[in-house]
Formats: sequence, structure tokens, C-alpha cells
Amino acid sequence: MKKQKFNHDWIFTVGSGSSLDALAGGNNMAKQVTLPHDASIGRERNPEEPNGSGNGFFREESYVYTKTFSMNADDKDKNVYLEFEGVYQNAFVYVNNSFAGKCPYGYSNFYVDITKYLNYNEPNALKVVVKNGVPSGRWYTGGGIYRDVNLMIADRLHLVPDSVQLAAIEVEDDQAIIRAKSTIAYTGIGIREITLCTELMDAEGNVVAADEMSVTVEEHSEQEYQQKMYVPNPNRWDAENPYLYTYRTYIKENDSVIDEETGTFGIRKLQLDTKHGLRVNGKVVKLRGGCIHHDNGIIGTAEFTHSAEARVKKLKETGFNAIRSAHYPMSRKLLEACDKYGMYVMDECNLETHGISYKDDVLPGNDARWLYSCMDRASGMLHLSQNHACVIIYSTSNEAGYGENIADT
Repeated sequence: MKKQKFNHDWIFTVGSGSSLDALAGGNNMAKQVTLPHDASIGRERNPEEPNGSGNGFFREESYVYTKTFSMNADDKDKNVYLEFEGVYQNAFVYVNNSFAGKCPYGYSNFYVDITKYLNYNEPNALKVVVKNGVPSGRWYTGGGIYRDVNLMIADRLHLVPDSVQLAAIEVEDDQAIIRAKSTIAYTGIGIREITLCTELMDAEGNVVAADEMSVTVEEHSEQEYQQKMYVPNPNRWDAENPYLYTYRTYIKENDSVIDEETGTFGIRKLQLDTKHGLRVNGKVVKLRGGCIHHDNGIIGTAEFTHSAEARVKKLKETGFNAIRSAHYPMSRKLLEACDKYGMYVMDECNLETHGISYKDDVLPGNDARWLYSCMDRASGMLHLSQNHACVIIYSTSNEAGYGENIADT
């Protein structure tokens, strides 16, 4: 799948963009921005803000992002997706004035299929409405499209985004067995004969394991497939030796590659028992670390590769070997940095899983009703992080001691 950054030439305005908002005197001062963009960090602080110090005395407002773009006529018969790596929060996506998709949770990576809304003979209008709540958190949440946006173009027969999942199901000194799962979607008509291939390369680029299988794909279908690969004398990943392999899963048809996905993968063996506690690759590990929020200090919540790597490196220098995301699914960039530099991770989905609200106001990004309305986002967290060796523990939420309220919601 062809994937390209879609971060430039966005127009940003404060307010919901509605006629009612305009009549109420909404701020329609437009400015051009490049994503990632924290819409809150540049606002004026006000000690009278409802959330007070919980959000750094910044106002939590609604925002509108618009962008005009053109499509290549050669892509007219392909599938086109937008990937949003994070929008805080209540994101509504419109293409050429048609509602295309939404995501309520502010920390989720999500995809929007925009294929049927596109024009190929004139420019397209993209609009993202961000409806931030007041108050929405007990820490600085930021606001707006604060992580990357990607445009993804694929053949009608393609790998579903984030569907390639690798797992080391057996790890020994002389061999590791890797299970690879892939989901193929086909939105066209007619039957197609293809070959699904997966390769694993070492740090020098040598193919150390591979598998391929012939597949008959029926029209308008989506199917998961499994493969096994055997890696001799595997280099194992841990916090002291963060060795990463590179995987490549691709689809061949008549000797032509029509779609592929690549990424990194670390081979490691986890064990947990009452005698030894946590073991990684057979060695007892004591976790030394703490919890981090998703912001990057004075630059706000905007997420960049260099800022994610700087945070992990600084924590490693301090003596940490583990961090917990408090209280949100980690971004791609932070997961990649933890893989690269060797940091164990507890990846957390949410703040609270109970019906009690904070400061007598409903926390739309955190309370149980919100979480249950987007449990598919918890599944998305697993899909996003499953290939990352750094993730050794998952947490559904921070506070889950109110079971009687869960039943009520």
C-alpha cells in the first residue's frame, strides 16, 4: 500500500465551523499549519478556565482543519484511505461535504475509507471537525490533529492496514518460530489468484526466514491467513540488547507485487510466574521506571520522531528500563523509539472504566460510557502495538475499582 505523509497545507480555524458558531461570534481567523499541530499550546492561559490547572489553564475548544488536494487519475480504480494517528478529540471527517468517518477517542489511531467520496477531475475538499470537551482530562491534553495524517492508496486487492501481526510463538537458542497473520481485503469483482509472501531480514538486510502461500481470493471478501517462519540462531530483543529484524509481507500477482507492508520486529520470550517473577529471554528482570503522559513539554502534544526518541533516550540515561503510558495508547513514534533504544512498555488504553465523572462533569474521553462506545479502539491499540517487542504488558485502564457503576453504564 502506497503511504505518504499528508501533513502540509492545512487551514486551521477555532470554532466548530457551523453557522450557529459563526452567529455566536466564533473565531474564524484562519491560518495555515503543518501537522502535527497542537491547537491548544498557542492559546492564551486563563486562571478562570473550568478545568483549571488540570489542563494548564488553557481553553479546550472546537477546531476545524481543512485541506484541498487532487488525486491522480491513475488511482481512480484503487482504494484510498486516510490514517489519523491521533486527533484530540471527537474527530469528524468530511470529504467533498460528505461525512466519511469519525473517532471519539482522542488517543486512537484510526482509518477512514474515502474511496467513494473522491473526485479525479477536480480538486477535493477535506474537512476535519474537532469537538474538544470541557473539561476532558486531569492533565494537559492538548487539542487538534496532534499526530501525523497519512494518505494511503492501494489496489482493490490489498493488505488491510495494521493487519500484519507477527508473534514469536517459540524461542530457543538455536531456533525461533514466528507466526505471521495477515488479512487480505478485495473490494473488486471476479476471482484472483495471488501469492502471499512474508520475509524476515536481519539488521544487515539478509533474509533469514521466509514463507509463501498460494491464495484464491473471491470478490468482495476479507480473509485472514497464517504463515510460519523458522529463524535459526535468533538474535533476541531486550532492553540491554534491542535487536530488531525487519519484516516484509507482500502480495504477488503474475510475478508483480501489488501490495506490501514493512516494519520492524523483535524476537523475545516472556515468562511470568510466582517463583521468578518476570523473565525476559530466561533472565529475571526488575522493572525500573515510571509513568509518562503524551505531551512533549513546552512544545505541547505534537508528536515528532526526534521528540519521542529524545524522551526515551533521556529516560534510559536516568536509569529507567520501563515506562507506562498514562493513560492512553502510545503513539507509533513512541513505540518505535522504545523498540529502537530498548525500553519495556505497559501500554494503557484509558484513564477510567467507571461511571463516576470528574468534577461532577462527564469526561467524554475517559469515562466508561465513552470507553464502551469505542471498544474497537482498544482492539486498535492491540493491532498497533502487537509487532513491537517493547510492549510486555497491557492495561485496560488506570482506575477500575467501581464495578457497580460499570454495570449501570
